[in-house]
Amino acid sequence: METNTKKLVTNIICTLLYAVFTLILVLHHETWADEAQVWQLAKHLSIFDFSLFKHLVNEGHPSFFYILMMPFAKMNISIMFMQIFCWICMVASVFLFLQYSPFNKFAKFAIVTSSGFLYFFPVIARSYSIIPLLVFALVLLYPKSNKHPYWYAALLFMLANTHVIMFAFCGLLALDFLYKYLIKARRELSKNDLKKYAAAFGIMCIGLIAVVLQLHGTTSSNVVIRIDYTDNFVINTIKVLSQFFINAVDNQWPENKQIMFPLVNMPLIILSVFLYIGLLAAILIKSKKFFTIVFLSILFQIVIYIYYYSHWIFVTRIFCAHIILIFSLWLILQQENISKKFKNIVNIVIALFFLFTCLNGLKYSVMDIKYDYSGAKETAQWIVKNIDKNNSVIITDNDPYAMGVVYYLKGANEIYSAQHEYNIKYVVWDKKIFYILDKDGWDKYAKYVIENKEYFKNKKIYALVPFFDADILKVSELKNYKLLYESHPAIVKLEGFRIYEYLGDIK
Repeated sequence: METNTKKLVTNIICTLLYAVFTLILVLHHETWADEAQVWQLAKHLSIFDFSLFKHLVNEGHPSFFYILMMPFAKMNISIMFMQIFCWICMVASVFLFLQYSPFNKFAKFAIVTSSGFLYFFPVIARSYSIIPLLVFALVLLYPKSNKHPYWYAALLFMLANTHVIMFAFCGLLALDFLYKYLIKARRELSKNDLKKYAAAFGIMCIGLIAVVLQLHGTTSSNVVIRIDYTDNFVINTIKVLSQFFINAVDNQWPENKQIMFPLVNMPLIILSVFLYIGLLAAILIKSKKFFTIVFLSILFQIVIYIYYYSHWIFVTRIFCAHIILIFSLWLILQQENISKKFKNIVNIVIALFFLFTCLNGLKYSVMDIKYDYSGAKETAQWIVKNIDKNNSVIITDNDPYAMGVVYYLKGANEIYSAQHEYNIKYVVWDKKIFYILDKDGWDKYAKYVIENKEYFKNKKIYALVPFFDADILKVSELKNYKLLYESHPAIVKLEGFRIYEYLGDIK
């Protein structure tokens, strides 16, 4: 009893230390485009008129996280609610992991201080942040799924509808449930138990079908998430697999402020590959079932990246695959027939694997404290102070990167989409978003809207240009535009902003 009490107190203290450290980062973190997009969708769309579900086919994500955020977004409270919600989910995840997982102290320390747990899950407020909590709840309930089939089914339903990359994992666990309780043991069960398990399996199937219905047609609706058979399969595969291991150790998302570890990176990345293979081999040795679940679940994610989204494999996505690895090893190590030697080897291997990512988490933690993550907040504050909403129009040709600015403006000023020709509320990922204006394009566009759009008559025109466009398309060479403002370099280079005033004649 004393040992259990000591363990509980120790884990509570460790969880509190984790909570304090990550909360400092959360409170300093500036909202960026992807986070703002979630909040804006929850604010402006609804489940009652099906507008949310109609748009999600364009978004490429199922609805659960949006529905959770929707009541609070519609109350016009700060997006900080979403950040705190995601942070709380991760704090709860860490406590469950420390208190109930069978890993030793070294392995637990390595996983909790890995880049996903230390920074990317708790600080970047997106649906990925609730996946560890749902998976850890599943792993605790897995051995008791026959006693609590409805809770188990509900968790699988929620997890499947949190992110499509967890679809195969949830589907395989549903099949595992079907085999164990409705096929293998059906003759030993009472009619009431059979009905109960059948109903629970039905809930799982409904959850999986819901994902398919919500996202059917995404590859034709979303211009970024699509199958392109003209792409080179071999090149895409190499790119995805390399990013899968490289980004977890030292994420290379385009940044202005980078703290790099060039002498350490490559050896750690190479070792990570061998350690990962070793962990998969350990799972295969002890359980072919769990190996099949892990291998196919992660393969499903890899295939999605290769065929649908090979542009960039974010750390949060990588760690969703790692969470599945933890799920399987958690269940294997707590089995009674596992030898102490095997446990020690697995603990050492998994500890090293996750420890190698720690520098990446620390790098981002330091950067997020020292620098702005995005220039959106600073830019929005400048706009509110210096641009008269009633006498001006602010145009951007890059809706996705402008989303953070749109959120922080909170309606004080509007941002007009050059491609879609409306004030932006959220991003629509159609082909128009690729029509980025170059140096000459801005001048031509300004003349076009002045001559053809009543909305622009007798108003000053300003251009909101992300650093990405300014650098690549030489917007800095504009002849008829005057540079008024430039945000400080942010961590994410794509979310630094410049504002130009159009100097041409206004009719």
